[in-house]
Amino acid sequence: MIEKKILSWIKKTGFPLEMETAAAFKKANFEVLQSFIYPDSQQNKGREIDVVAHDPDWLGLIEISFVLECKSSKKPWVVLTSEDTLPYNRLLAFAISTKDAKNVMAKHLMNKEPLRDIIHSLKANGYGFHQALGNKKDEAYTAVINLAKACTDITIERNVEGFPRIAFAFPVIVIDSPLFECLRTDRGEIEIKEVDESSFIFSAYLPERTGCCVQVVKKESLLPFAKRSKQLAAAIRKCLKAEEEAFLSKIDT
Repeated sequence: MIEKKILSWIKKTGFPLEMETAAAFKKANFEVLQSFIYPDSQQNKGREIDVVAHDPDWLGLIEISFVLECKSSKKPWVVLTSEDTLPYNRLLAFAISTKDAKNVMAKHLMNKEPLRDIIHSLKANGYGFHQALGNKKDEAYTAVINLAKACTDITIERNVEGFPRIAFAFPVIVIDSPLFECLRTDRGEIEIKEVDESSFIFSAYLPERTGCCVQVVKKESLLPFAKRSKQLAAAIRKCLKAEEEAFLSKIDT
């Protein structure tokens, strides 16, 4: 029957992984968009990102999004790691964000212990992401560039007088095949270990220099990751509640 043929075809595509990703973030109480189209200013055309999960906010002053690219493959993925990877400026590595977001985070970073804890909770020893045993086409690089461009578009600056834009976009790659971390030990040996989640620092010129920490998550860890993402969003909102209340008081007056 044609239905069975179509179902068999769908299972061989990346659509089921995209659906599972969207379902996990919906279950974690995010507003989810699938097949999100964003403008690629470098190529002057629209491009698609698999899933965008927005943390709901009725006011719209603090925007928190998780941007997810799903890569379905039978081949494993490898994150190259080093103890010296994480940059000194953790604030810039935290997320792709607007100028207002960077300014307000920097302003209170030294004063608010919870906010400082959020920033310093960033743990990214990875500096490279690759598909192992693959062909010459760099699927990993293509995925990360697509993510970075989508995050940049989501956090694009808006010129609305008197209305700050505190927006954060967290790039995430979701996979359904084995994930490994690779490390050179102090003894000079190359070691690999299988993991369920990892992360790496990425930067590119789009055309301005853009970079942050990119999370990599296996399908099996999607729901716990989505729930932790919701907790992160709630923690950011709690830390920045004073800024939100100050803005609302200006509107009332």
